[in-house]
Amino acid sequence: MTRFPLALLLTFALAASLQAAPDSQDAQPKKEADTQQAAETKKAEDTKSADDEFLHKHPTLVKMWKHSNEIRARYQLHSQRISPELTKAAQDHAWYMARTGQFSHSVNGGFVARARRHSYPGSPYGEIILYGSSNISDCFNGWLNSPGHRAILLSGAREVGYGYAISRNGTAYWVGVFGN
Repeated sequence: MTRFPLALLLTFALAASLQAAPDSQDAQPKKEADTQQAAETKKAEDTKSADDEFLHKHPTLVKMWKHSNEIRARYQLHSQRISPELTKAAQDHAWYMARTGQFSHSVNGGFVARARRHSYPGSPYGEIILYGSSNISDCFNGWLNSPGHRAILLSGAREVGYGYAISRNGTAYWVGVFGN
């Protein structure tokens, strides 16, 4: 019987101690916390943006994109936009294959899962992969000489991202991911 009044008394004491401080004293710490949180968010966005910019503008990947659009122009196809998200998905897979030696579309989650993992907002369309070519021109010739890869390369996809990595033994891995 004595537990109930004691529990009630403790509840009231706890509630009274949790009462908010007056606005004049509380405003400054809250404002500082909001300012600090905003600064941390901006810093994270700037870092992400800088990382995206570096990969999105990497000279080899840009050359691949330009070479792809030159090939598409020969076939009177529209040029494709380069997508930062598809570029990250393609680079992710190139690094994975170079690191593990596994050469497959389905490892590392598959290209649709990789595109989603890297926040691609559209519909992933297809992926082309190749290993062993020593330069961009040879890589694209390899894709053009493979009926399945050729169909994806010359498809109606509006966006593309490319990836490229070299394994420890010097083998080059090339990836293209397409989407709309």
